[in-house]
Amino acid sequence: MIKDMRLRNFKAFEKFAMNFQDTSFLVGPNSAGKSTVLTALRLAEACLRLARRTRPSLACQHRDVWVQAHPTPIREFEALNESIRFDFRNEETSLELTWRSGYKLRAVWLPDSGDEERSEPFFYLLDKDGRVPRTPKEVREGYPTVGINPTLSPLEHEEQILSDDYVRKNFATRLSSRHFRNNLRMLVGDGEWEGFLDFANPWLGGIKLSKPLSRYGADGESSIDVFYTEPGSRVEKELVWAGDGVQIWLQLLMHLYRAQSLPTLVLDEPEVFLHADLQRRLVRLLDSLRAQVVLATHSSEVLAEAPRDAIVWVDKTRSRAIRSPKDESMAGLDAALGSAFNLGLARALRARGVLFIEGKDQKILKLLGRQLGLERIIQETALAVVPINGYSNWNHVEPFKWFADQFLQNAVRSMILLDRDYRTDRQVAAVEGKLKDAGFQAHVWNRKELESYLLLPTVISRLSKCPTETVSTELDRIVAGMEDPIFSRFFAEVQNEKRYNPRETVALHREAQQEFRAKWGSLDFRYSNCPPKDVLAEMNRFLQGVGFKAVSFEGIAKNVKVEEVPEEMVQVLMEINALPDSK
Repeated sequence: MIKDMRLRNFKAFEKFAMNFQDTSFLVGPNSAGKSTVLTALRLAEACLRLARRTRPSLACQHRDVWVQAHPTPIREFEALNESIRFDFRNEETSLELTWRSGYKLRAVWLPDSGDEERSEPFFYLLDKDGRVPRTPKEVREGYPTVGINPTLSPLEHEEQILSDDYVRKNFATRLSSRHFRNNLRMLVGDGEWEGFLDFANPWLGGIKLSKPLSRYGADGESSIDVFYTEPGSRVEKELVWAGDGVQIWLQLLMHLYRAQSLPTLVLDEPEVFLHADLQRRLVRLLDSLRAQVVLATHSSEVLAEAPRDAIVWVDKTRSRAIRSPKDESMAGLDAALGSAFNLGLARALRARGVLFIEGKDQKILKLLGRQLGLERIIQETALAVVPINGYSNWNHVEPFKWFADQFLQNAVRSMILLDRDYRTDRQVAAVEGKLKDAGFQAHVWNRKELESYLLLPTVISRLSKCPTETVSTELDRIVAGMEDPIFSRFFAEVQNEKRYNPRETVALHREAQQEFRAKWGSLDFRYSNCPPKDVLAEMNRFLQGVGFKAVSFEGIAKNVKVEEVPEEMVQVLMEINALPDSK
């Protein structure tokens, strides 16, 4: 996988550096430099393709050292010939890419001297010991292929049968979309058709593809047809009749299937032509591949689905990319991208099961679903997840329930999952009863909120490298110190439930305090009622103060073992996963 990139006087950047993690969603205003980053990656892969075939043929001096080098394959990037240098300055231009293995690639454009011929660009490679690989075999062994997804467009109305060699040669070029049916034909010929369907079907939303059909005319002309059926229909249609979004989505699936074994994938605004639901599905698909992903996007839907630490702000006025922008920076990001469209109900009307949840629980649920192998939660195809804004707004679900019953004849099964906060058992029973009467499956967490179940000492210990016993002791200390504010919230709910007479405040306070103190002696009660985000924030301050790593709830959910997931969560997640099959 790629570790970092450094650019000097390269197109939009005078000086720029970027670190790559497992996932990098590049965002920023138009003409901010995102395309420059991807162009550099494409150029690097073109250089590597050359080095995997031929030995170094040049002796070049760079940084006062003579190195064996290759000519940069600039002909594949005609636009770079005139625009490679920042502000057209006659200064050294360079691109440096470093892999996590320590291997490097450096591409160099030396400044032109006034009287001599124009200097030709070159590139050279360095292994982890600073040695130049001498043979193509060494390059192939040390430098993994970077999967560059081509720019895609809607399909041609008709497609002739082409030679396999020609199709393979143009697989990663702008001609790729014109050859899509040929690529599917070649999957059949290579014995990979069933493998492709196994890969693609979970992400097709019920669309069924048939094997390509080759047609030959009496005049010697040939063509390929690929038919598909939509959910709920047996009528076969040729791909040309599919919408642009479906055509692009099918092409993306084919390219990602071909590239799924590669350690790094690069995509440039793949959301173009995709409707918002498919944009979100794309993020989940890329996450399922477990490859390093570098993706440039303008889509607020993509960013809404992406983990915060995967978002990278690119701006040519800065010398470094900014990963995981702070909350105050996200307002500017939202303004640059436009407001997101709330897809919840639109998605729900196409699903067989609908889960209504508190605002930001969806990502945690998906991560836990992945650990438990619950495909419906991960892929969100037959299951739709609709965020709602808090416990008091549960009644906003009722109009959708009426609509689903009247227009979909009970074809959509609904469940609502709510935080408990500090509600009493009586309040919880009341709201669950009302929801049941409205036809919902309902579950209110026994603990304050979803994250309350993720204060797991063993997982925090694994992520932070702090001993489990130390983590457990510190967590106990933190929750013990929250007694007074927790009682205040507890008492407020007691007052709200009993609709007390102000004259009876003292007596009610004394009664509530006695009940609370009896419960506070239980460690489980403390963990159930303390605000988990505050607890983890305090825990992270401790961890960092003694030299260990901070952790996040997303990190905990991503790394928890099956046997560590609390029983209540397992049961609820299994019910959610089975929701589309409910009768």
